[in-house]
Amino acid sequence: MECDSESMDYPVNIKALIYEQLLHFSHLHEQRMELELKEIQDMVQLRQLKSIPGNLSTIHVLDCIGHYEPINHSAIAEKLKLSKASITKISKKLLELDLIRRTQLNDNRKEVYFRLTPHGKQMYDLHRDLHEEEEQRFIQFLGDYSESELQTIFKFFQGMSRYVDKR
Repeated sequence: MECDSESMDYPVNIKALIYEQLLHFSHLHEQRMELELKEIQDMVQLRQLKSIPGNLSTIHVLDCIGHYEPINHSAIAEKLKLSKASITKISKKLLELDLIRRTQLNDNRKEVYFRLTPHGKQMYDLHRDLHEEEEQRFIQFLGDYSESELQTIFKFFQGMSRYVDKR
């Protein structure tokens, strides 16, 4: 059976194209994250709230606390897949900004839990609103794909997560 060179190159070419799209997506994602932070900053100014943390990781820790409060340091690290050292640094910043407070549960005086302050709750609500809008846009976008394509996309993202975690 004769092999034609064009069909042999196809897997290599498509893989190269996928890699190019990954790089392009990474740049677009970085720009989108910068835009999200700017949107949050604009909303904070519009609603005349206090200043906000300067990066999205800090905002996402605040969001995690708001969603699961009371929540401890280890649970935040686990849910966000961040190091405990990162959570310690971020929670210290959130405490300084009066966005969260430390608390202890009655049955465990040793372990520290975090809750939102009223200002933190305002930030949490603002961030939730933006995320709900974005989620609706994304779900609408996914409507263009069949069930089997969605399964493939899901499998791809699971593989990408493992790939990135190994780096």
